[in-house]
Amino acid sequence: MKININNLYQKKQEQIRTMFFTLKILALFFSTIPIFQFFSKRYGLTFSTYNYSIFAVGSILVIVCAVMFFLMFIFNKKEGKSFYRKSEMVTFFIVFIFVIFLSGSNESYYKFLFLFLIVSYTIEYGMRTGIIIATISSVIILGFDVIFDEKLSVNVFLENDMALISMFFLVAWTLGFYVRLEQSHIQHLTEYANIDGLTGVYNHRYFYDVLDRMCISTIKKNSSISLIMFDIDYFKKYNDIYGHQKGDELLKELTSYVTKLIRPNDILCRYGGDEFSIILPDTDKPKASQIAKILRESVYNSYWIGEDFLPNKKLTISVGVSTLNNTTDNYNTLIENADSALYRAKFLRKNKVEVYSSIIDQFKEIDNVDDNFFNNLQPLKALITVINSRDTYTFKHVERVFNYCSIMADSLNLSPENKKHLMYGAYLHDLGKINISKEILVSDSNLTPEEWEELKRHPQDSADIIKQISGFEEVVPIVLQHHEKYNGTGYPNHLAGDEICYLARILTVADSFDAMTNQRPYQKTKTFEEAFEEIRKCSGVHFDPDIAEKFIEVIKSL
Repeated sequence: MKININNLYQKKQEQIRTMFFTLKILALFFSTIPIFQFFSKRYGLTFSTYNYSIFAVGSILVIVCAVMFFLMFIFNKKEGKSFYRKSEMVTFFIVFIFVIFLSGSNESYYKFLFLFLIVSYTIEYGMRTGIIIATISSVIILGFDVIFDEKLSVNVFLENDMALISMFFLVAWTLGFYVRLEQSHIQHLTEYANIDGLTGVYNHRYFYDVLDRMCISTIKKNSSISLIMFDIDYFKKYNDIYGHQKGDELLKELTSYVTKLIRPNDILCRYGGDEFSIILPDTDKPKASQIAKILRESVYNSYWIGEDFLPNKKLTISVGVSTLNNTTDNYNTLIENADSALYRAKFLRKNKVEVYSSIIDQFKEIDNVDDNFFNNLQPLKALITVINSRDTYTFKHVERVFNYCSIMADSLNLSPENKKHLMYGAYLHDLGKINISKEILVSDSNLTPEEWEELKRHPQDSADIIKQISGFEEVVPIVLQHHEKYNGTGYPNHLAGDEICYLARILTVADSFDAMTNQRPYQKTKTFEEAFEEIRKCSGVHFDPDIAEKFIEVIKSL
């Protein structure tokens, strides 16, 4: 069971604040005693006096205490604000000075009231605050002793108050010392809970806590924050060759090296295994990308023990970068985007830096895409968001297929118009899954024949939705035909060969390749090599032979 030290500390601090809030309220009520005594003596009132005056005075005291209680309640709620804390202190000093004045000034027996302040504020805010309160209290008491001195040969009250003043400082110093010890202990416990035992950098739990707070702060300030996620390429192979002990030593050496590379305000965390994250406060996308490239190049250009037996005889890292979008993102989105970019970097044969950009951002890089297209895309984007909320796999699958199609479009030298249509087809090809039950989409077992029939309706449903949107006419056949097979045994219309739209044939290979290389309940996940073998096996049956071979060639060359 994980124990959150920060939460325990915060709960304890809340209990302390409540306790001393009560103590300060009692001090205020206690200070009404000399005030009541003053008015009783001045107006000749006693507890047996039954007249209007005693009720008037009593009412005034109750009202004053009620007002003070309300103010104290407000100050306690604003505990984190320096202005309210100082206002609370000033209020106490004014009340206590008034009480001491009414109860005899230098002869007052109520000078000890300042102990309430010294004790409570020392424990709440530490030795420094306690010493300051003790100093101010001492100056006030000495002021009374000097100003109201009757000019006798010996100032008895001044001599007596020196002992009280000594007690003020002794209490402030003693309590402050123990508060400092406790804070140091809490600090060590917090660090122990937040630090990764192997590498000495911050751990996974701390990463989530601090990133959440920093993202909220970034959005409030309308500033920038970026995230780098990286891991060691072929680290499993390194462990297999040298053993886990050597692998641990490599992790420690790498984290020490990266710590020296990053800026003082950047936060390096071990995300898990050989994966690390770097939080970059006040950093936009271009700057984060530059930092990531420097990091990758520095690791690549350095010598690491045991790298001679790794592929390319070099130790390399793959890096993903994302930047918070203040209008739509939160810390979870920032992590997902960085992780998605890291996945792309690993997929693109490692030792890469990939900067996350949304599919919409990538559309803007395609030639001849105008604002009308984006306006028309909004209702479809909303449907895709709904699909993502029901089935995260489908959304991630769409992103990966989109990237494969983008690579293929460039390799096949498609025209800007055809590339645009292919990219929209890749983005929208699973839109019809909005009509499929969630139980089928997220099923962890093999689908029944009836469930398969329901799933197979999604190309037609996708096409039916898209054809309602002006400007997407050329995208409809791509989406409709992406599950047709080259030999005519596909669905929904059993088209064959050149009857299938050329761009749909490209999408079919990309879609199938991603499905084969990612975990699904109804099939075993394949490696890239196994997927290439399967594509070749199905060439001319499921896939266009030319496109299939070109796809394998392109992916292998990355």
